[in-house]
Amino acid sequence: MNDFSTFKSVRTKSNRQSDFVSNVSDVPVQDIQINTQADMQREETKTLNILWLYPDIMNIHGGRGDLMGLINMSNHLGIPVEIRRVDRLEQEVDWNWAHIAYITAGELSSAPAVIEALNRQRKDIEDFVNKKRVLIASGSSGAILAKEIKYIDGKIVEGLALLNMSWTERSSVWGDDIWVKTGEDIEVIGNQIQVADVELDLEQKPFGELVYGRGNNGSIANEGSGLEGARTDNIIYTSILGPIMTKNPAFAADILIKAANQEEIGKGKELYSEIYGANSGIAAYIGDSDKFEMENKSAEFIKAFMKQKMK
Repeated sequence: MNDFSTFKSVRTKSNRQSDFVSNVSDVPVQDIQINTQADMQREETKTLNILWLYPDIMNIHGGRGDLMGLINMSNHLGIPVEIRRVDRLEQEVDWNWAHIAYITAGELSSAPAVIEALNRQRKDIEDFVNKKRVLIASGSSGAILAKEIKYIDGKIVEGLALLNMSWTERSSVWGDDIWVKTGEDIEVIGNQIQVADVELDLEQKPFGELVYGRGNNGSIANEGSGLEGARTDNIIYTSILGPIMTKNPAFAADILIKAANQEEIGKGKELYSEIYGANSGIAAYIGDSDKFEMENKSAEFIKAFMKQKMK
């Protein structure tokens, strides 16, 4: 579970050699066939199931790296994980199977087609959300979860309305570093390439508050809200790219541990009790690990760089 075979397995997704990635078996995914011993092993092991939604369509800003980050972290935590791709818009999504669904960053112009596809299984998505399972959308894919999208040509598209926010496309693109403090002990860094202003309703909680960057519609100093993203329970939108799950191991661990705890999978309950029950915090837990020394040192360097830009 602690080698790079699963990383290679994620890369094979671009070549259509398989439809899933699992860290339960050491057998490379491209070599697994139906009815093999590896298949039987996976069936006997309860895994944390992750749906990777429409990677062929929502395929910009290195979204594959987010899935690689989750696999790497699940290996470190000892949580058995399986990732399945859903490539075609006409394909039925097995929402009952999934514990986490991830829509990686895509073009804002692609959002209407994805919204239409997901609306065909609206009841299944509502059941998924009511079970407190995790739905993440990053970058411009966050518009899919909004109440509405207002395009620059005047077109208005209704979103899934899973988050109380509205998107308004701009004629200009914003790109810069970004640094956000979430409501817990986690700080998230990365990059932002934003093509729309995001307005949250009064009752909608953000993903976090800006330390540096533009966020939803600008910093407070620039007459914006000073907020980034949106979050309601386990429904998460963030504009932060990186890929976020690779550059921010504490955030990736937080997602995986809480999901595994809820579903009683692997070491989920044990890890949850150890980290959150003792109030030590996930950032300290990951920060003390030599495994993520490179990521932690990189984060400190990037924060120092942003502090210089704030002067």
